[in-house]
Amino acid sequence: MTKAKAKAKETVVEVALEPITVKTLEVTVEGKTPLIMDRFPESVQEEILAKQAGISKSSKKKVRDTKKEITDAIHVTQKGKVGFPAAGFKRGMMEVTSFVGDKFFSKKLVSGAVKIMNVEDGLIQIDYKKQDVLKHTIGHNMKFSPQFHGWKAKLEFQYDANNISPHDIVTCLNYAGFYIGVGAWRPKCAKGGSGEYGQFKVATQKIK
Repeated sequence: MTKAKAKAKETVVEVALEPITVKTLEVTVEGKTPLIMDRFPESVQEEILAKQAGISKSSKKKVRDTKKEITDAIHVTQKGKVGFPAAGFKRGMMEVTSFVGDKFFSKKLVSGAVKIMNVEDGLIQIDYKKQDVLKHTIGHNMKFSPQFHGWKAKLEFQYDANNISPHDIVTCLNYAGFYIGVGAWRPKCAKGGSGEYGQFKVATQKIK
């Protein structure tokens, strides 16, 4: 068969591309228990890196500045607003997928099909009625942690409506607020120390 004949037999097949249907969902969550923050300050990270690099530091014991400890533990956006990592809410939603949807529902689906959009410096703004300090012990050390009462947050989601529904997203978020929580001493902490802090519930929802 000549090249000319082979070329004449070639056919062009058009592939129908199904569009991704992206929709937006706005959800407000309200704290059921106080939110405790325990941000890892850059100054502490630098000290640890210095020790690991073998850089000697003064062996003099520093006077403890509890006010600075409390301030450093709070997540703050570049605009000076109190916030909390959006990843904390998303991670909670992924962890509770076994309670939501059908057998095809998974962490992978929530991870890819759901995006939190109103993020500033990795944080979601937190509004609250009152802030004070929780004194507690870890081992033999006294710790002073900022806690926020009557807190709430607005989460704006973009999602692939072909594969996940608003009902599934809201249910995931509501279950995450009960089973997982956010912040320190939440019901399910990765490093242990589980408690009843940082629980929340879905208060309002609006499809845009």
